[in-house]
Parts: sequence; C-alpha cells; structure tokens
Amino acid sequence: MQMSTYTLQEVSKLTGLEASEIRFYEAVFREFLTFTRMGLDGRDFNEDHVEILHLIRELIHRRALSIDDVKRELRQLCRPTAPGPKNRRARVIAVTSGKGGVGKTTLVCNLALSLAMRGRKVALFDADLGLANCHILLGIKPQFNLSHMIEDNFNLEEIVCEGPEGIKVISGGQGLRDLANLGDAHRRGLLRQIDRLEREVDILIMDTGAGISDNVLRFATFAEEVLVITSPNIAATADAFSIIKIILEMDPAAKIGLVTNEVKDMYHAKNVFNRLNSCTERHLDYGLGDIGHIVYDENVKIANQLRRPLVLSAPQSPAASCVEAITDVILNEDVFKNHKKQSAFAEVLGAIKRNMAGAGAA
Repeated sequence: MQMSTYTLQEVSKLTGLEASEIRFYEAVFREFLTFTRMGLDGRDFNEDHVEILHLIRELIHRRALSIDDVKRELRQLCRPTAPGPKNRRARVIAVTSGKGGVGKTTLVCNLALSLAMRGRKVALFDADLGLANCHILLGIKPQFNLSHMIEDNFNLEEIVCEGPEGIKVISGGQGLRDLANLGDAHRRGLLRQIDRLEREVDILIMDTGAGISDNVLRFATFAEEVLVITSPNIAATADAFSIIKIILEMDPAAKIGLVTNEVKDMYHAKNVFNRLNSCTERHLDYGLGDIGHIVYDENVKIANQLRRPLVLSAPQSPAASCVEAITDVILNEDVFKNHKKQSAFAEVLGAIKRNMAGAGAA
C-alpha cells in the first residue's frame, strides 16, 4: 500500500489555503515539513504535509499566532517530553556505505557486540531490506523477519531474536523483493513499531545497506548519527562522498563520521580520511568526524566463515582492537554525539503520534 500523494492544487482544496500560502509555509516552516518527504520529488505532497499544513492553518488563521509562536507550538508537538524512566529513548546510529563489499555488516555486528560487552543494552536492526545478513555473521537463525511483520501482521516483539551478549536482533529478511522496495506506508508502520523497541535499549544500531536507494537514505537520515564506512579503494571513497553529499542535502543537521576499513595501519587510514574530508570541506562545507579505522586482518575473514563475530572469536586480534577503539569514540559523547538532533525517531514518531502524520495510527 503506497501513501497517497497530492498536487499543489489538491492540497489547496484539502487545507483551504491558497497555493501561494502553501509555498510560503513550505519556506517558513521548512524544518517541520521536510522530514515528511518520503522519497517524493519535491513537487508532490503526501499525507504528512497535509496534516501539518492543516495544523499551521489552525494556529495562524484561527488562533492568530505569530510565526515564532507557531514554531514553538510545532516543536512542542513534535518532541516528546523530557527523557525519564518511562519514556527514555535509545541513541540511534546508522551504519551505511556508498559501495557494497567494504565490510559494513561486519562492523555493524562487531560494534553491536562491543557495545553490549561494555554493559549497554543494544538492538541491531538489519535494515538492508531483502538482503539482510547480519544474522549470518552473528551465527543465529531467526525464525521470523520483517516480512512477517509487514505481510502477516506480526508484532515487532514476535520477530526480535536474541543474539550473542544479549543483543536484540531484527532481521530484514533475505531474497525478499517486496522488502527491498518497501513503500512509504509500510516503512512508516515499521518505524512506529521500532519506537517501542527504542524505549527498551540504550543504543539502536541500523545496518542500512549500501548505495543510495530510498530505504537506505531514509533510514540513515532518521538516525542521530551516521557512520559511513569506506575502504582505500578509490571507487569506494568516491561513492562514500556521494552518499555523504545526499545525506547532508536531506538532513543538514546530520552528524556523520567516517570509518576506514582494510587499511595497512593508522597512517594509511589518516591518508584516506584526510583525502575524503578535504573534499567534503571544500565542496560541502562540512567536516567529517574521524571515528577510527580497521586494519586488514585475516582473522576477520576466518571469523565470518565460522559465523562467530571477531570480537568473540579473536578478541586480541588487531582488527578487534580497532573495533574496541571505535567503540571508545562512540561512547565518548563529546567526540561523536549529535547535539543538534536529540533523536530523529523522537521527532518523526512523536509527530506521527500527535496527529501530524497518520492520526490514530500509532
């Protein structure tokens, strides 16, 4: 089921706003409208836009609020109450790459375990929909995956399985074309269910898949922080730059860090980071976070073949030590913590629950 889209003229009829008013509100209240653009080309509107424009009209036309007052009202509606024991939210980290085959899923699995071994409650969401393989590297066999939730109305709790060190794993399924082409309505329903899981863990790590598909980009922009993984390969770094550029276009408040995989040593990694970071500073006016590197290590290949994660099978290996160093950086919130965006899930799902996007669906 695809979410309905509307033309400017249709939105005008639905909201009672003039076309010029709608365009004005788009510009003035951009921060509240852009997060709802679920893959649209910018010329169409979706149900989220209509709901938000209805609310803006109510606040301005009927309550005669100023623009600043409307923004304050919208921020209150979009954001949940202050974190507490009952509404605590997880830190959401997306791991992505511009090119496949650079070790993204290996990093995701080992990073999740490393964080769990530090006493954090961790959930791993394999959002590489239709091509999920985190469960293979973790050595587990989920009985159910996202297809059961989407197609058979399973609850999220029914498809979550427990991995090593007690991490919660949500498999995206393998060889499922419908998941790889997940529609807006299904993606939004999935995110609403993940919202519940978010309250039960400290850190939610998402393996978004590689490339620039709509699913990859949307899941990446919903996260608070994004780890982009690359290798010294020139094509991999070029693709990494491309996905960084697109993420920043979609979410200027994104916090993006780089992890360089399969390098010879720290100096090799710094060379790759400096080259890519220079491009982002020059062309995107954005400085990347240097989150760390992983050296080339035969133990990684052996661990993957054994389906036993590196940090468990060879914890003293050079690559495992690199994963531990990356974990240190992530847990040091002064180094890699997005202070501009408290929680992307909090913003988006809070809006959904407050009748701004899918009234009554939460």
